[in-house]
Amino acid sequence: MNDQYYRRWLDQPNEQRVMLLELEHAAGVLQVADQPYIAPIADHLDDPVYDDVLIEAVGISTRIDGLIEFGDIRLRDDGGITHWLDYQFRGYPVRAYLGGMHWSRADFRLIAVATNEGIRSWERGELVCAVTDTSSKLDTPIDTGSLELGGNPVPLVLGRCFNVPAYRISTQADTYRVSYLPLSSVQPRDNGNAAPHAKDLANGAFTLDNHPGNASTITAAAHEPHDTPMTMVAWIAAHYGLEVSPATALPEVTVGIQSSSAISGAQILEQLRDTLGAGWMIDALNRLDVRVLTAPTGEPDITLAPDDIIDGTLELDTVEPPWSALTLRWGRNDAELRGVAATINDTDPSLAARYQRTWSESTVSQTLDGHPLATPVTHDTLLQIESDVVAERDRRLAYHAERRERWRVTTYVPTVTVYQSIRVDLAPIAERIGRVTAVRPQVGGKAELEILL
Repeated sequence: MNDQYYRRWLDQPNEQRVMLLELEHAAGVLQVADQPYIAPIADHLDDPVYDDVLIEAVGISTRIDGLIEFGDIRLRDDGGITHWLDYQFRGYPVRAYLGGMHWSRADFRLIAVATNEGIRSWERGELVCAVTDTSSKLDTPIDTGSLELGGNPVPLVLGRCFNVPAYRISTQADTYRVSYLPLSSVQPRDNGNAAPHAKDLANGAFTLDNHPGNASTITAAAHEPHDTPMTMVAWIAAHYGLEVSPATALPEVTVGIQSSSAISGAQILEQLRDTLGAGWMIDALNRLDVRVLTAPTGEPDITLAPDDIIDGTLELDTVEPPWSALTLRWGRNDAELRGVAATINDTDPSLAARYQRTWSESTVSQTLDGHPLATPVTHDTLLQIESDVVAERDRRLAYHAERRERWRVTTYVPTVTVYQSIRVDLAPIAERIGRVTAVRPQVGGKAELEILL
């Protein structure tokens, strides 16, 4: 079945639609549906039967703001599935499909994937599993191991970092480690001055030629190869066993992040999101998808007519006022110095000042007639080069020169996807085009959408 036919089928409000769920567990897969469904004999499936025990599936969502949604799968138990209480569901995927009552199983479309959090309750003949969206897997901290001295986590450096802490790892030599990952380059500093050393780039370490004095603070400039948003996303995806979606598109700017404590892939992605004004998700094919949010141009990808919308479900969720000014903090100094070598103070006072503060800042403002309460906004970023900062600052401020609104609506067209540009032909937003930021499929062939205008 091609996309055009599937779309025509969705446009027919009287078509009988079936939601199928496949719940993996430690010993296999369970197949349930919200209506009776048996795949045709011609499909030659080992198990063509889907038990019609699905009452409701709430919270199986796809969203691009990094927030984790929690929901439930409610299953009817007349005694036939009570033994499912013994199954280990926690951590396994749940897949949702939509199609027609008499369709081949192969023609059903995958509409969402969630992570099963396990059985939450059983009562009155109803078994309930809790679910979260699949992005929750990126909340697992990145295991970097422990430093040889002190037992603290080995610091993580991704990309280019201006100044990071260096941790001594030997009692026999002046050997320091700055990174869990191999480095492209490292420049140790003693109170800001370049320090003679021998590099061990493969281990993110170096050994000083001279023993530091009592008043010395040893830090380093560090460069790890994943120094653009695309390469950073690729590293995160590979670390968690994911692929990067071919739809991922990010600007070619220089970024970097350092963490001396436990940090997760989701936390890094959140910082990238704040840096670029982007969204991220794990898509239905288990791929990491990260894209910059931009204002739609041209004709929308999809238009919802009034008949596509469940009556009374359109509502304004939040309003964000326009920005009167934007400050981007960049070039984070992860190892502020209390004192800087006198030679640096004398020859480069601006560098000396930078060593003693956390951030550099770039600010621009705009005049917005008719918006007396427009707000100034500040964002911390992973950006490392001033020219990149200026370009991103100006682009993001222009996007927020007008008020941004988030709307919710429930539609009979459940195959709408996040990032699509969309027009909803219903007052008061009928003439506006927005972008879909979240989709929550529901039983009965419906979906709740969040739309950013």
